[in-house]
Amino acid sequence: MGIWLAVAMQVLSSFAFAGGAILQQLAVKSTFDPTARASSNRLTARGMLNLLRIPRWLLGLSLVFLGALIHLSALSFAPVTIVQPIGILAVPWAVIIAAKIHKHPLSGKLWAAVGVTIAGVAGFTLFSTTYATAEKFVTFPPMLISFAIVCVLAALLAYSATKAAPWARAMLWAATGATFYGLASGFMKTAIDLIVKHGHQFDGWRFIVTVVLIVVCFVLGVWLIQQGYASGPAEITVGTMTTVDPLIAVLFGLIVLGEGGNMGIGPMIGMALTGAVAVYGVVMLSKEHPDAIAEREAHEAEERGQSNASPH
Repeated sequence: MGIWLAVAMQVLSSFAFAGGAILQQLAVKSTFDPTARASSNRLTARGMLNLLRIPRWLLGLSLVFLGALIHLSALSFAPVTIVQPIGILAVPWAVIIAAKIHKHPLSGKLWAAVGVTIAGVAGFTLFSTTYATAEKFVTFPPMLISFAIVCVLAALLAYSATKAAPWARAMLWAATGATFYGLASGFMKTAIDLIVKHGHQFDGWRFIVTVVLIVVCFVLGVWLIQQGYASGPAEITVGTMTTVDPLIAVLFGLIVLGEGGNMGIGPMIGMALTGAVAVYGVVMLSKEHPDAIAEREAHEAEERGQSNASPH
């Protein structure tokens, strides 16, 4: 019963997250020149502070926090390897909501990308949940090592985002922020286990340090995700986040929390393959989104114009 309650709560959380993401992206875009190329937008520190004055962004933030609270509650009923991947449902929610707002058509290729992403995450979840045990007591060295690894990975992704093709920038910025979100989810599960399963107190140093790590991950994640909203459609950012976030969280659960103690080489290979399918789905979503296609066509038209105007 507890697992099914967690699943239902996470479905509701995914809807709140999708709605909040759309509202935040609309607010972020409103601070930039609407005639400029979205992929070239960069949100400065001042721009980030200005978002705090925009009611639409604050409403979106409230929905995201509501989704996070529901998600946190769900984690108290089931392992992170079960709860986290269900957040992928935010992708179709976001696609449908954005299409209604912007009145752009939903092509077959776009839905195929959504389907591939969901199928990949679903397969990944199937392998991870089958072997989830959640019995290991967590010590701090593995947690700190995982934080350091995520920081290095995020730095590489952020650098790639500044050099990538226009259609890929929102995806890479979102992936950067999602690595921190995924790790934060793992730390949230750790904090819950420290209190519920291991009898620690709220004023204990282990719980306090874990909460500090959660806050740091969320602050970095929020900043980087806003860069994703600034440089591309919300659906791409949501799709990337809800793919990369569970991949990171599940890996944390399997490795650091010991939820994959019974996993053999076969399931590991299956997780690697299905995870790759999910990532490929996000790449498809980034390339086939109407905004990405329009920007690509505009760029090609400019190049043809410059070629025709150049002297022979």
